[in-house]
Amino acid sequence: MLLFMAAGCSAPYSKPDGGRPSSAPKLIGTTWRAVEILGRKASFFAGQKMDAHLILHSGGRLGGSTGCNNVNGVYNRNAGKLSFTSLGTTRMACSPNIMEQERRFLGAMRSTAAYEISGRRLILFDRGGRAVMELIAVR
Repeated sequence: MLLFMAAGCSAPYSKPDGGRPSSAPKLIGTTWRAVEILGRKASFFAGQKMDAHLILHSGGRLGGSTGCNNVNGVYNRNAGKLSFTSLGTTRMACSPNIMEQERRFLGAMRSTAAYEISGRRLILFDRGGRAVMELIAVR
């Protein structure tokens, strides 16, 4: 009986629907929503159309939104290092709060030098090792 109980304790976790828990999100192909930018909580302001987010596509291209404007560009990844270049945005004007958050979002992207995935969170770091943005996997 004791052996049976011990074997039951080592069984893999199953979700309530009987399926296996989903694996950790991958850097590429996941929609990453900003939750903290340069030490400040990312907000969703009145008039904002969508959350600030990033999607890194295979082939080195990126897309997403600053919360006001669409963003696109190129990323380079190598052994825990990550950088964003050739960033471009659409040119819509939004409220001052949204535009300030957009400036911080793009500034954090421009200063990114490394990354770490911890659970469902993507943390971007500058060259000095300071966290500049934290994002969460949403799909």
